[in-house]
Amino acid sequence: MKPSEFGTQDQELEQKLQWEKQNLEVDTLTIPDSVRQRLDAFYERIESDTETLAPPPYPHRMVKRILRGSAITAASAAVIGFMIIGSAFVSPTMAESLKQVPLIDSVFKLAGDLGLQTADQKGLATSTNLSVTHDGITLKVSQIIFDGTRLVIALGKQDGDQEVLPLFSKVTSDGHKLEDIIEQLDLFINGKSVINENGAFRLLTWGPGKDSNSMLISYMRDPVSGSPALPNQFELKVYSKLKGVAEPFTIQTTVHKTKIASKVLQPQMSKSTPYLKFTADQVEMTPVTTKVITTFTMLVDLKEMPDDYAMERKYISTEGPHKNYTKKELNVLGYAVFDDQGRELKMLSGSGSSLSKNHPGKTVMLFTPFVEPPKKIIFKPFFNPTKPDGRAILDANGNWTRRYISELEITMDVPQNTNQK
Repeated sequence: MKPSEFGTQDQELEQKLQWEKQNLEVDTLTIPDSVRQRLDAFYERIESDTETLAPPPYPHRMVKRILRGSAITAASAAVIGFMIIGSAFVSPTMAESLKQVPLIDSVFKLAGDLGLQTADQKGLATSTNLSVTHDGITLKVSQIIFDGTRLVIALGKQDGDQEVLPLFSKVTSDGHKLEDIIEQLDLFINGKSVINENGAFRLLTWGPGKDSNSMLISYMRDPVSGSPALPNQFELKVYSKLKGVAEPFTIQTTVHKTKIASKVLQPQMSKSTPYLKFTADQVEMTPVTTKVITTFTMLVDLKEMPDDYAMERKYISTEGPHKNYTKKELNVLGYAVFDDQGRELKMLSGSGSSLSKNHPGKTVMLFTPFVEPPKKIIFKPFFNPTKPDGRAILDANGNWTRRYISELEITMDVPQNTNQK
């Protein structure tokens, strides 16, 4: 673990402990003098031991602070355990603090995905201890879940004594992604590469986990491409090539579909304007994922589209016969999904086919699950406006601006007695 991570974890845990201290009776937090003396002696012994070590790659003060920070983290966990033994009360915040002590936490729990958090909380995810090590770097698959719609894998990296690039890097405010260690990533399902098999329609994505050395790999078999759904059981191989490591990392296991209830609705409801038609085809809901299939249909030729629907896109090229030309294109289409309480689902991934007058475009989108079973589902189509050069027009929060098409909004009732499978 890097020095900065010790300090960050220690600080976060201490903040939560201070909050707990304010919300518990003072006498429950009293630590016997004998325990305090032992902890102080422990700190002093650790600090004195650093005097006899060879000069470290960090300043001496930094080493003492790092070691003391790690000791405090471990000691804090011990003190928490002492308090729990002596008290019948454990608050939710205290329980969450315990989970965030190193080696105890869950990537699914901390990743910020409501569906994965639900899977972790309800014990739906499979915990594994699969790992492989090359050149001192270890890749580990710690959790897997497959709810019949999406497959999600928690991948983590441990560097040992060396310091290498992170497994997953952040995107800066100007849209630039920092360098990470991943050179190639693929999944093999029953021996077949996901990337090679699905081509342009692959829905293999990866995003941040709980920190820079963890990530979530997600995959869905896209029905738009005509591929069959994933079977209830299959052999999975996670393949990764890391920069600076000659031998690729492969981790294999058998994946079983989680025994989980799902509700499938086929509303087949449509709304249209003189130029565009929107159809809500299917909604599949599980406690982990909401999958929505819709269709957009152009009712006129592109040249007949008004300025609100299409724009003249400028292309700048220094090669070929067509330099610096313009082309009329339909604005980027999308839609948001809300429940009857006005809560919007977070989009996870999606894909769609091209759209023209005689070729309706079908889209498949994955969203987080509903917070609670909805009585109604509202679909709100919108355009994402762009600048003439194709760049997105962002709002004050840095998100792509939406221009809702109110005439295409669809509200569907959700039967409360629909059979679940």
